[in-house]
Amino acid sequence: MSGYHPYKQGESSKSAGQPSSYTPGDDAIAISQARPHSKANKRIRGEIACAECRRLKIRCDRMVPCSTCIKRGCASLCPNGTVPPGQGSRFVLAATEHLQTTLKKLEDRMHSLEDAIAIVYGADSDSPHPLLVKCKDEEVEEEPPNLQSTKEEAEEKDGDSPALLDALGTLYIDHDGWNRFFGPSGGSESLLNKQNPQDCPLPELDPSYLSPEINMCCRSFPFTPQTLPIASVQSSIESFLPPIERALELADIFLEHLSWMFQVVSARQIKELIYIVYKHKDIEYGPHDLALMLAVLGIGALVDLKLQPYNLEAQHYYRLAQAALALQPVLSEQSIVSIKVLHLMSIYNGMSGKESNLERSYALLCLASQVALRIGCHIDPSMWGFEGKEAYDRRVYFWNLVAGSLWQCLVTGRPPVILSEFIDCKIPTAEEENTFQHGEVPLGFGIWGFKASRECLVHVVKASLAVKPPSYESILELDQKIREFASPRPSEIMSEDSTPLSMRTFVRSHYKELMLLFLHRAFFTQAMTEYPTNPLLSPHAKSVITAYQSACVVLQDTRIQFMKKPLLCTRVWRIWTLAFTSAVVVGTVAIRGAHMNLEPIALEEFEAACTLFRSAADSSPRAARALVSAILLLTLPFI
Repeated sequence: MSGYHPYKQGESSKSAGQPSSYTPGDDAIAISQARPHSKANKRIRGEIACAECRRLKIRCDRMVPCSTCIKRGCASLCPNGTVPPGQGSRFVLAATEHLQTTLKKLEDRMHSLEDAIAIVYGADSDSPHPLLVKCKDEEVEEEPPNLQSTKEEAEEKDGDSPALLDALGTLYIDHDGWNRFFGPSGGSESLLNKQNPQDCPLPELDPSYLSPEINMCCRSFPFTPQTLPIASVQSSIESFLPPIERALELADIFLEHLSWMFQVVSARQIKELIYIVYKHKDIEYGPHDLALMLAVLGIGALVDLKLQPYNLEAQHYYRLAQAALALQPVLSEQSIVSIKVLHLMSIYNGMSGKESNLERSYALLCLASQVALRIGCHIDPSMWGFEGKEAYDRRVYFWNLVAGSLWQCLVTGRPPVILSEFIDCKIPTAEEENTFQHGEVPLGFGIWGFKASRECLVHVVKASLAVKPPSYESILELDQKIREFASPRPSEIMSEDSTPLSMRTFVRSHYKELMLLFLHRAFFTQAMTEYPTNPLLSPHAKSVITAYQSACVVLQDTRIQFMKKPLLCTRVWRIWTLAFTSAVVVGTVAIRGAHMNLEPIALEEFEAACTLFRSAADSSPRAARALVSAILLLTLPFI
């Protein structure tokens, strides 16, 4: 959706009747020059309201000090002083600063008078004037402890507030009142949502050819319509299935083109399910099993490079999958199949080409995570009596779900549903992977990726999204842990011609750099903001260098892979989301830190990133948005 604008806390406008700014010392001068019946004297005698109550247009009890000023912490200003207008004037600190300014001015005047007395009296006498001796002997009364502590607390609060507000993220509210939140790590995503490039309209499926019952199920999702003949509706859904040859072809395309990114279903599982549905063997299957097959067909059609991106065939299968899933209550009658369907539907919405579907993708993945917790997927399957390949498949899927959820959290800046403290599911062993993965499409991350999620990615999410960010020392410790985490052996990531191996090489090549980028990005921004002339002098200089170098690696790898597999890359939105996140960092250095002389040259890298987005913009709406946002960076004073 478009039309979002940031809601920033702390914005206010002055009323037309607000008085002009207060000049320290005016009251002292006014009192000394006042006539017997001046307003200042009347306030002192309690005849009229004090100046602060009059400024605020509130009732005054005309005591000195009045009860209102006592409650507001500015009793020392009553009756003739006023709190200076402006941001933060409600706090005691505002009155304290005003009094200190007045005190300093009076002290300066006192010292001038002392000097004048000393000069005049010294001309006639060698001894100092008695008043000057008395002043030197008197000890200057220190600031009351309670006032000092109040000042320190207020300064600490004011000092922390900007960083805290920035760390919490951004809330967008559109003209209809719909809200969308992007957390501290989701800043790049919020930039993409601001843009509304003039994309070519995507094809939209007209569902009128489907039966009213099927369309009712789609509209009711994720709820199940009442009094609906489930068996007849399921038969109606199956009547719209493609020939079995096309179904098997789409399943193969799905496995070949997307197994490097996740493994929700194995080749064996999906092909067995297709034969069960089409051949009607004496094996029962439910609506969610049918929905699983249809979701695979829908995503397979999305990444069928012989078809146009975001084609109607994919939308057809997805709509049928929605209807099939709604036939069985997903909120009460759940299984591991239900989770996988929700996960696949999340992936479909993320790759559908519609920016409005990305929020649906997030919601579906969160729902899948909630269902996974409800049926105990976070507990090792051996506790429930599963063993062998069945236990292996459940472990592999759960850790795929965890990894997908964690990256979704980093992209949006929203906290995860599945918390690491409650995970008991084991990571499969290398022996299990070699045994049970035989004959399957190569996994994108496999055991190495699962361990990276558990040892590193979980902690990056915690550090990036925490309301109270960790210390910089702990960030550097996590940085070292990521760098020391063993990379895949060269033999495992050897590039080959097959799409799964090529894409697996791509995602593994910069996986650690992506984690380092998200880990250091907040401190990178802080350094660029607080030390604009030379961010390398910042205490967070290491974050500046690490974030920039990691972003360059991600962009370089993306350019290389786009040259190898351009059609497939344009259909995977996550590639362009992460590339744009990297481009924001590189663009910031190019615009604001070109004098730092970092390698590679920032402006050249940023221009190459814009060229990359421009090349993919015709086929990828997300790349098109990234291009518009990247160009916008050049016109902004700072990002």
